[in-house]
Amino acid sequence: MKLPNSLFFRTATTLGITSLLLVTITLVSLAWFVVIPISKQSAEDLAAILALSAQTWVELPPETRRDLEQELLESHQLKLTSQPVTLNHFSQPHLYINLLKNAVEHRLDHSINIGYIDSDEYQDWIWLEINTAGQNLYFGFPRERVGARPPVALSFISAATLLLAIMAALFIALRLSRPLAMLSTATTAVGKGEQKLTLPETGPDEIVNLAQQFNRMAKEVNELLENRTTLLAGISHDLRTPLTRIKLTLEIMPETADNDFKQSMIEDVDEIEHRLSEVLQLARGVEQREQAEAHDLDEIIRELISAHQHNAVEISYQPTAPVIKIVAKDTLKRVLQNILENAIRYGDKKPVSIQLQQDETGTPLICILDSGPGIPEQEREAVFRPFYRLENSRSNITGGSGLGLAIVQQLCHAQGWTVNIRARDGGGTVVCLKL
Repeated sequence: MKLPNSLFFRTATTLGITSLLLVTITLVSLAWFVVIPISKQSAEDLAAILALSAQTWVELPPETRRDLEQELLESHQLKLTSQPVTLNHFSQPHLYINLLKNAVEHRLDHSINIGYIDSDEYQDWIWLEINTAGQNLYFGFPRERVGARPPVALSFISAATLLLAIMAALFIALRLSRPLAMLSTATTAVGKGEQKLTLPETGPDEIVNLAQQFNRMAKEVNELLENRTTLLAGISHDLRTPLTRIKLTLEIMPETADNDFKQSMIEDVDEIEHRLSEVLQLARGVEQREQAEAHDLDEIIRELISAHQHNAVEISYQPTAPVIKIVAKDTLKRVLQNILENAIRYGDKKPVSIQLQQDETGTPLICILDSGPGIPEQEREAVFRPFYRLENSRSNITGGSGLGLAIVQQLCHAQGWTVNIRARDGGGTVVCLKL
C-alpha cells in the first residue's frame, strides 16, 4: 500500500515519531525516578505496619488480641488471623507485591509467603503468611488498599502522554502545512486563469513573506496577461480594418477581372482573419468563465454533428442513453469542435467516428476517431504546444495554424478535464476527452 506523500502526512509522521521517542524517555524517567521510589516507600510503610502488628499480636494476652485485629481492620484495612489458610501464588509478577515481599522479609530477616486464597469473600485480596515467634499469622488486605500501583499509573500516564503528543504533532503539522496547502491551491487556481486571487498575509514571518511574494507575482502575471490580450486585440483590430477594405475592393472589382485570382485573394483574406481569431482566442484564454450546469452530453454531440452535416466527410455517431453531466456547455462545444475539425482536416477525407462512453467510475469519456496518417508517439505531447505542426504527417495545403489543440489543452486545464491522444487500431488517431 502506497503511503500518502503530502507535507502534512510527512510532518505529522516525523513529529509523531519524535514525540513517541520523547514519550518513551519521559516514561522511563518517570518510572525510574518517581513511580518506583513512591512504590518502594509505600511498600516499606505497609511492611512496617505488618511487622509491628505481628510482633504486637504475639506479645499481647490472648484475650486482647481480638481488639488488635478489630483495630487493624477498621483503621488499616488489614485482616489478621491465626487460622491456617492455603495461599496460592500469583501467576503473573507484580511490581508492588515483589517490593512488599522484599520489604517484609528485610524487616523480619526471614522469608514469607505471599499470594491469594480461593474465597468469594476475599476475592481480589492479597494475603501474607508471616512466622513470628513460632506462630504463623496471616495478613490480608484488598488490592484497593495498595497505595501505589505502578502498572496502572504507567498505563494511565502513557495513554495521556501519547494522546497529548499525537494532538500536539497534528496541531503543529496542520499549522505548518496549511499555509503551504493554501499556496498550492492558489498557484493551481492562478494557473487555471483565475484573477484577483490573494493569499492572507498572516502567520509566521516566513509564511507572510511567501504570501506577499506570491500576491505580487499573481498581480504581475494578471497584468502581463491583460497587456498581452490588449496588445493582440489591438493588432487584430488594426489588421481587420485593411483586410475588410481588401475584401470590399475584391467584391467591387469589375467582372472582367481574373475570377481565379479574385477567389484566391478572398480565400487568403478569410484565412488571415481565421488565424487572427485563433490567436486572439488563445490569448484571451479563460478570462471569461462560463457557469457550469447539468447538460445531456448526447444532445451536445448531436448539436456538434448537426453543425457539420454539410461537410464532405462523413461523421458517424451511435446515440446512447442520456448522460447527464455538470459542464460548461459552450466551452465543451469549443473543445469538441476543435478536435473534430482536426480529425476532419487531417483524416484523409475518410469517415470520422464519435463515441460517448463512461469508465468504471462513471466518468464520461468522449472520443473522436479519424483514419488519417496518425501522430507518432513521441509527438503526442508536443502537438498541444501553440503553433506546433507535424510537417511530415500533416500537409500545409490543408491549412491549420497549430493552435487548435493548444486551445483545447488550455480550456481543458481550466475546467479540470483531461485530453489524451493514442493510436487507433488499423491506422488513425483517437483523441479522448475525459470529463
